[in-house]
Amino acid sequence: MISLCAGAGLPEPQFRSEGEHFVTTVWRDWFTDEILAGLDLNERQKLAIQYVMSQGKIGNSEYQEMAQVAKRTAYRDLSNLVEKGLFARRDPG
Repeated sequence: MISLCAGAGLPEPQFRSEGEHFVTTVWRDWFTDEILAGLDLNERQKLAIQYVMSQGKIGNSEYQEMAQVAKRTAYRDLSNLVEKGLFARRDPG
């Protein structure tokens, strides 16, 4: 199960015991085309989501280079993803 999740680019499943029960949590990619279509994202932001899904994180300078945008545009796009709850800011710098 762990290798299948890794092969699909998903986090490892979580295993835990709750009283008499053994619980397995398997994560899925919830960024489906239908979900993304309803979030009012531009194409650059969709690319950022794909990038983070594969790399685990993205910085402003990485986003500027990837999306070919100015620093302020990158800041606005990434801040919008944070506001929508899709990304979390890890480093305030």
